[in-house]
Amino acid sequence: MPPVEEAKQVVSVGSDVFGREVFLSPPTARAWHRLHRAAKCEGVHPLLISGFRSFSHQVKIVTRKLRAGQSLEDILRVSAYPGHSEHHAGTALDLGSPQAEPLSEAFEHTPEFNWLTAQASEFGFTLSYPRKNERGIAFEPWHWNYTGPAT
Repeated sequence: MPPVEEAKQVVSVGSDVFGREVFLSPPTARAWHRLHRAAKCEGVHPLLISGFRSFSHQVKIVTRKLRAGQSLEDILRVSAYPGHSEHHAGTALDLGSPQAEPLSEAFEHTPEFNWLTAQASEFGFTLSYPRKNERGIAFEPWHWNYTGPAT
């Protein structure tokens, strides 16, 4: 994956499922709010798990996993190398469901995932890591990236 420039401006969009404040780039925040309202009107409830992640935070994630004994190859199948994460740009959201463990493939079998698959593109969001993606990243049904003004 090519290098990603860290967002110069981010805004709060509320708290994630762990009570941490989540930040996104302003255009992504606006698109997220529209998507979230539309989903709720249709009876689905996508939950925020994470948003903007700084380069230094990504370094901490990779370092923690290395210290825990994971190989860099295994880490890079599920976490982008620092400087290459869509989260740095403030455009990526990790989303969940009340019916699935956060950041698990079980999310694929929820009403929220089904709704996102059918509707997210209308709000400018795409699933970054589908099964067998060209980047070689593990399937992440929870990871959605704002790619355009389709709102």
